[in-house]
Amino acid sequence: MIFGRRRKREPEAEPDVETPVEDAAAEPADTSATAVRADGEPDWAALDEREWREQGPYDIDEVQLDDDGVQRLDLGALVLTPIQGSQLRLQIDESTQRVMSALVMVGDSALELMVFAAPRSGGQWPETRENVIAEAKRQGGQVGLAEGPFGTEVRRIMPAKTPDGKDAVQPSRMFAAEGPRWMLRGMLVGAAAMVSGEEGPAGALLDMFRDVVVRRGDEPMAPGEVIGMKLPDSMTPQG
Repeated sequence: MIFGRRRKREPEAEPDVETPVEDAAAEPADTSATAVRADGEPDWAALDEREWREQGPYDIDEVQLDDDGVQRLDLGALVLTPIQGSQLRLQIDESTQRVMSALVMVGDSALELMVFAAPRSGGQWPETRENVIAEAKRQGGQVGLAEGPFGTEVRRIMPAKTPDGKDAVQPSRMFAAEGPRWMLRGMLVGAAAMVSGEEGPAGALLDMFRDVVVRRGDEPMAPGEVIGMKLPDSMTPQG
């Protein structure tokens, strides 16, 4: 951890991020927000303009990581502070051997991390979430917006299948933080996606999101392009 916010939790079993239909919530989470337009509807644009990074995640130029005794995992574009008892899985592009996303699992919850190039002026998340919403509806999922710890969240309930072929759903909470020419996207799945705010299993994973340090680099990239991470020297790809 960077600033001592970690909640202490006992290690649990590996997550099952798919929820049987009969156990799932019937609707996405509450879509209320503190910002409201004159017509009474949530003002997501006003929510987007607020500063949500006061307690992280951070840009590499905003922190000093040397000699503080904290054990971190350096993935190049992202520097992570692992949670005790967690597992990490990396999605690797076989053609480039770049790490495209990191999945941190704690108990029956998980946090997926992806980092994207963004305009210097910001504003990448509103455009990205519109695409996410459109794709969720195309796939027959339920989707809505809600205010979360990092601003506007996309709450989804997507159709899925269990390993034995039964119909199931996969709830998720997707959010983002924008820094200097980057956007860090987080997605909670499993039990952490079934609660609002930082309740229960979501708390430790949201703290981990805050502790992420982004190292974008100076390479020119189009807004929305995934910034690939690298496999640490101590790790080798698994099948």
